[in-house]
Amino acid sequence: MSEFTLRRLTTDDIPMAVATTSRAFWPDPLFGHFARDVIQEHRMLPTFLGALLRDAAEHGEVWVAERDGVVAGSASWLAPGSMPRPRARENRITRACATALLTGRNRRSGLRLLAAVDEAHPTEAHWYLPLLGIDPKWQGRGLGGALLTQRLTDCDRTMTPAYLETQKPDNVPYYERFGFRVTETIELPATPPIWLMWRDPVPGD
Repeated sequence: MSEFTLRRLTTDDIPMAVATTSRAFWPDPLFGHFARDVIQEHRMLPTFLGALLRDAAEHGEVWVAERDGVVAGSASWLAPGSMPRPRARENRITRACATALLTGRNRRSGLRLLAAVDEAHPTEAHWYLPLLGIDPKWQGRGLGGALLTQRLTDCDRTMTPAYLETQKPDNVPYYERFGFRVTETIELPATPPIWLMWRDPVPGD
């Protein structure tokens, strides 16, 4: 970890950050539900994840782990009060999603699942983590934990909760190590489950 720098995303970082995050997500149960095959899943990820990352960069903050100009991972956070997204922001993401799903499958069930997840989003003020991704080449070096801790430390200082969703079962115990707990599991007929996870701030000494 010591050879990496944690810093805020710049405009020049965005293409590499989107590519890195897409590699981190693939393969993914949710996008696999939408895609006709693994190749299509691989191709649709940058379109949809790129829209989420850019939204976070405009309305929250995106931090990257970088070494020698290469973005190895990113964490996208939306600030308290920025959810739910206003219609214009939501429409931009919906258009990106529609483009990604145009030639896919299971659109109706998948979109119902996403709508159910949006409906369950907490109303209490919180920091929201829509994306965390480390390039598989650099996983296992503590970069994800470092990116999480960078924001969660401030959440504890300001006594602000944090929230995320994950569709990968292996991620649940990972996030639990950072204080998140499952509050609900959303699974509609013929869709993969999505775990909703909340973290209360930890008071200081």
